[in-house]
Amino acid sequence: MSEANTNFDVIGLGGCAWDLLGIASKYPQIDEKVPLVSFEQQGGGQAGTAMVTVSRLGGKAAVVGNTGDDEFGEKIRQSFVEEDVDISHLHIVSGATSHMALCISDAETGQRSILYGEGTKGKMPPEQLDRNFITSCRCFLTDTHHFQAGLVAARWAREAGIPVVIDLERFRETNEQLMAVADYPVLPAEYALEFTGEVELAAAVDKLLAYQPTVLVITRGPEGSVAYAEGEVIEQPAFTVEPVVDATGAGDVFHGAFAYGLSLGYEVRKNLAFASVVAALNCRRLGGRAGIPTWEELEEFWPAAADL
Repeated sequence: MSEANTNFDVIGLGGCAWDLLGIASKYPQIDEKVPLVSFEQQGGGQAGTAMVTVSRLGGKAAVVGNTGDDEFGEKIRQSFVEEDVDISHLHIVSGATSHMALCISDAETGQRSILYGEGTKGKMPPEQLDRNFITSCRCFLTDTHHFQAGLVAARWAREAGIPVVIDLERFRETNEQLMAVADYPVLPAEYALEFTGEVELAAAVDKLLAYQPTVLVITRGPEGSVAYAEGEVIEQPAFTVEPVVDATGAGDVFHGAFAYGLSLGYEVRKNLAFASVVAALNCRRLGGRAGIPTWEELEEFWPAAADL
């Protein structure tokens, strides 16, 4: 597409939530009361957090989706405004409640469990999409939250020659169709196995590569990530940060950084390292967004960023 039509580095369509976040002294059993070490609230959601990542790193981002007109919806929208993420296509559904999540992390391990409710706002219908807006970016990202709209938008982006990043982590009825239009599908190893019905990751990767993506990325948490590109296998170890406070949102941040790197023209090996270090740094703070680094913080932790 022409530079004249490019208004954003990345546009993300998908989940935008309000998160209630707590760190427990230990993870509670059924019928057990456990004190919270800390508690706070912040914006969340897969695509929403990915777009905050792009913006905080210095990119221009927009989010597409919907919220209710309730208190959480207002907080969701305001959180994007504060992060300089465009919300002109984040629709408000009158009389509806918004997506929210309750995230509890274990103080000792940093591992977390998430309880969520999608609210009554419903799924964004494809008819609400603006094709000209969707194709006004250098990279398009979608998760599975608004699965039908995400599929339509991904097809538009691909037809316009815009690279499409897909965030697949749980089953939706359009996931197979999304894989077919994904240039850069990024999947957790666990979901790669579930999606393909395989028990070995190598067999799952073979099935996923049959969709002929430009690059397939498999994330493996503390074991790092691996990319499969034109017959080459590129492994990226996880970066170590101290202290690890909370892993919430690390995958969403990885997707956002990876999409931003694509918009900047990074080759695969460089982009995999870039996304990995940004995701690792996010684990320093409670919640999916508080630890997302600025570019200055990234350079301080990872001097290689100065050459990007």
